[in-house]
Amino acid sequence: MQRTDTHEALSIIGKFLSYQTNAYLVRASVSLGEDSPLCGSNMIVTPRGEELLNMKSRVGLGIAEFDPKAKYYKPAGYMGKEKAHCEYIEEGRRSWLYRNGGASVVLPDDRMAYPRLYAHRGFSTVAPENTLPAFGAAVALGAEEIEFDIWSTKDGVLVSSHDPGLERVSDGEGYIYEHTYEELLALDFGAKCDNERFRGLKIFTFEEILRKFAGRVIMNVHVKIWDMELEDRKMEQMVALVRKYDAEKYVYFMTTSDKIIRELQVYAPDMRVCVGWDGNQDPMSMVDRAIALGAYKIQLYRPYFNAETVKRAHENGIICNVFYADEPALAREYLAMGIDCVLTNDYLTIYNSVKDLLTKNNEKTDIG
Repeated sequence: MQRTDTHEALSIIGKFLSYQTNAYLVRASVSLGEDSPLCGSNMIVTPRGEELLNMKSRVGLGIAEFDPKAKYYKPAGYMGKEKAHCEYIEEGRRSWLYRNGGASVVLPDDRMAYPRLYAHRGFSTVAPENTLPAFGAAVALGAEEIEFDIWSTKDGVLVSSHDPGLERVSDGEGYIYEHTYEELLALDFGAKCDNERFRGLKIFTFEEILRKFAGRVIMNVHVKIWDMELEDRKMEQMVALVRKYDAEKYVYFMTTSDKIIRELQVYAPDMRVCVGWDGNQDPMSMVDRAIALGAYKIQLYRPYFNAETVKRAHENGIICNVFYADEPALAREYLAMGIDCVLTNDYLTIYNSVKDLLTKNNEKTDIG
């Protein structure tokens, strides 16, 4: 609060401070004169944000009675536990949690146009794969989708890495699931990158990715622990994080396990799922699985598909990803075939070569 603030501004600031902190505000200040609209405003404000006293520019003694132990609590939803407003903030229950907004928000998955090109493991030709710099570079260049992989640490933290092993992507050894999160944080995930500026880069959690990019890009989340059908699915944790960041319309899960897809459909039927390649080389195998599962998307694996695969999928309302195309001619061939989403490890090169074939929807809007 400054001497140049008006009485109205001081009142707003005081109410906000009390409401945010669930505390009484007692302000004592100088008067710049009985007729001044600035400064002054000796005040007492309750945790509800109500003014018991505001003397504005008056000089003298102001008196108000209150119980300093009285606080303001409000219910956390219908029949929910009562909490102070500051507790909601600490839990991350901000306005963006309920409604993604701002100039950088993109259309949700079910409203964004096809075909699309998306960055496999982020823009990994300029930054270490499966890291925030790689994802940020892709999003900054206009990528409508990013793909990344999820593993679980020994102590149950969901982290992003393509490999289960650490040797290729860090200066560590062994497997991710053999280490605790704190142990992984001690490793350098930029050590194997040609660009020395990324030295010291740490592993990123699923939550950190959601916190940074929810609503800003569509996310194809390949859940590697589901592919392995581990006993501890972490399904509740995965879904809870997506809901926490209001990203249900921006995230879909991909796995090769039909068993776990069925489990997810029961546990969280609103979550979208993509059928991954299970090793069957029959070009129609993935379409048959997707039809049986009621999945909305398949991720074809080259070379085990053809134009008839895509045609049959589309006839059954199934969207087709393909992994992958790093050569411009191949990317154009796939788009001409009718592929809806092309994964690439070299986003900028491929985008520049196929942008005339893409239906780019550059509208960024505050989704209502």
